[in-house]
Formats: sequence, C-alpha cells, structure tokens
Amino acid sequence: MKIPSDYVSYSFLSQLSFSDTILNASADFQFVLDRDRLALLSTRTRQQSPVFVDFSDRAFKRRLAAGLQGQLLGKALGLKTLRAPNVLDATAGLGTDSFLMANAGCLVTAIERSSAIFALLEDGLRRAVQPGVANEASSWVASRIEIRREDFLVADLSDKTYDVVYLDPMFPAFRRKASSRKEMTMLQEIVSEDQCESALLSLALQCAKRRVVVKRNRRSPDLAGAKPTFKLQGSKSRFDVYCC
Repeated sequence: MKIPSDYVSYSFLSQLSFSDTILNASADFQFVLDRDRLALLSTRTRQQSPVFVDFSDRAFKRRLAAGLQGQLLGKALGLKTLRAPNVLDATAGLGTDSFLMANAGCLVTAIERSSAIFALLEDGLRRAVQPGVANEASSWVASRIEIRREDFLVADLSDKTYDVVYLDPMFPAFRRKASSRKEMTMLQEIVSEDQCESALLSLALQCAKRRVVVKRNRRSPDLAGAKPTFKLQGSKSRFDVYCC
C-alpha cells in the first residue's frame, strides 16, 4: 500500500511503500501526517514538537505583513535598487527566507539537498496554494518560488541567471549556539554533512550577477574567511554582502 498521492505531492515519498518505511527501534526520525500536513518527529526525544512548514502561521503572517523594506534582509538583497530580482536560495531549509523574499517581489529558486527537509518544504508550499486552505496572497507568493531537490555544489544551474545568491549555511560553529531552537537542532542532526565553506562561496560568486548574501550568526566568523563588501548587523544574526 502506498502513501496517498493526494496527501503527498513529492515523488520520493509517494513512491515508497509502507513496507519500505516501517521504522525499527533504532530510527531517529519519523514522518507523520498530522491534520493534512507532513511533519517530522524525533523518536528519541518525545518532548520535541513535530517539525513542519506552515506559511499560514499567525506569527509568520505578521512578518509577511511587515515586509522587507527597511529590514536587514531587504537591505542586504538591495531591494531599493533591484526590482523583482531573481534570487537563488542555495540552502533553502524550511523555506522561511524564500517565502519572505518572494513576498517582497523576488522570483526565488530554492534549492535544498536534504530529501527530508525538502519534503517538509514542498508540503508547506502545497498547502500554501491548496484551494479552500490558502488565500490569494499566499498563493501568489508560493507561485513565485521554484523548489529543487539538489545539492547546490553539484547542481546544474545553467538554465537561469540570478541577480542574487542567498546562503544560510549550517555549520558546527553555529550549532553550538542553537540549542535553544529545538527545531533547528533537529534539522542540523538530519543534515549531518557540512558543505565546504570556500566551495559554497566561490560557486555563489560565480552564479550571482549582482551580489551574494550570506546569513550568519552574529558572532560567527566570515564565511571561508573571506571579508564581505559590507555587513548588516542585527541582535542575533547578520547579513554579509559580497558585491560582484
């Protein structure tokens, strides 16, 4: 018996049979369908809330309503001078920043290398355009996002050009500071292999026509030790901008 395709739109899950995915006692994570949304649970920590993507969340809607004009991310993207830029979110994760950028008028290509995280992201976008659930605004935003399940370092991106490449990598230096965010901690456990900092930045600079924006923890060192053109500092995070 297969997972119902009307609940799961992504191929790598819908093609699995339950016999392929029955979990044993050593499994660390489990996918569940909860109120028509795909969620990821930790089997080791029952106190951990399930991780899912919900672009209709009340707190997230307030962030959308505030927009990016005047915000650090908007300034880092250069939205005052770039109108509807093509943005490559090369480390998309759960798609929060991708959705914010699309809401601000960007055309976003979001790449995520983890199959599990990609599944959560795709499910969130599915519900963002689902009739009877989504509103017109969220459907418009979701329509401006193209998602790809690929590793940025080996992806073929020759079919498009990008004004901005956005990087929000997860590295060990940041992981030690992320214990207060249980959701982030779980995702970091799933994405066990770190990507080479210098390779990420080098490829991003090759792909971007205007700039590369790197989101970092406020106290993290510069990515690959490369000094950015300028920095925008917040209370917990910062954006390093490399102009091309």
